[in-house]
Amino acid sequence: MLRLEEKPRIVLRNEPMTEREREANLLKKIRNGDKSAYIELVTPFQERLLKKAKSMLGNEDDAEDIVQDALISGFRSIGNFRAESGVYTWLYRIVINKSKDLIFKKKKGSTSSIAEYEQNILDERTGYETALELSDESNYLLKKIAELEPEYRQVLELRFYEDMSYSDMAEVIGCNLGTVKSRLFKAKEILKNAIQKDEKGGFPFV
Repeated sequence: MLRLEEKPRIVLRNEPMTEREREANLLKKIRNGDKSAYIELVTPFQERLLKKAKSMLGNEDDAEDIVQDALISGFRSIGNFRAESGVYTWLYRIVINKSKDLIFKKKKGSTSSIAEYEQNILDERTGYETALELSDESNYLLKKIAELEPEYRQVLELRFYEDMSYSDMAEVIGCNLGTVKSRLFKAKEILKNAIQKDEKGGFPFV
């Protein structure tokens, strides 16, 4: 009996690509020599990276230079990017390191650059809240976070404002997953105690 060959089934995908799938597709194009794909890859992250650099440096011109330098460094080292974390996390770490280097060069025994970092932390948080006016309660919470030691402030920012996973946080900070979790737990405890000392409550994170 003659049998017709079965036609291959065509599976239509209605769901949009996930962020990781989009990145993987663009990374493949970059590694195949499509330089324009790198611009497409990093463009969605530039504004967030600029806000972070500005919050650390307190100077828009310096922030723009740092982000530009970070993106160029990213392009040059794209072949070494293993995609174990997202592209934003990878670029974020480059921006952080380059910003710290610039602060160190400018500081030269002075604390002015660090002070500028502290003064600008609320500007960064405003950016993450889409420039909406912060309530008195939000301002209070942000100030309490800004008062924490850098290692504790950092994990709260990465988790709750950058919305990073624990593994991405570990990649940015340069430590293991257990350290991230214990540091975040300790940060929340310190913040909770500070808020209770002021006889305030009802805030997130705690």
